[in-house]
Amino acid sequence: MFFKSLWPALLWALFILVICGIPGERIPRVDFLDWMKPDKLVHLFVFGLLSFLLTRGFLNQDVPAFFKDHPKTSAVILSILYGIIIEVLQEYVFIHRSGDVRDAMADAIGAWIGIWFFNRWPKKRTQKKSATR
Repeated sequence: MFFKSLWPALLWALFILVICGIPGERIPRVDFLDWMKPDKLVHLFVFGLLSFLLTRGFLNQDVPAFFKDHPKTSAVILSILYGIIIEVLQEYVFIHRSGDVRDAMADAIGAWIGIWFFNRWPKKRTQKKSATR
């Protein structure tokens, strides 16, 4: 089944959509963190995890072949495009939200960071799953 090994990434993508679609006035304000601009750190983490999960899913699936042959590139491209789509939705669709180019850039950097972490993830876990198929 195509989605079997991608379900963690798809659930995470759905989570991203939900949290990014929450109306702005409903997001709790954390005053003591205002100086850090933690939203960019959140973007780095959220999209880094998305690209990591997508890469893992692409390596452990059977179809389509392009994603299995180019898992990291596919994961980065899809994560970046998803980040751009989320920002467009925030600007034009979601209530009391606004799109931000800097957020999209943080999403893209996060996608690359996810691949960086994937490259350093213990290979035994990934190879073990692939070998059992």
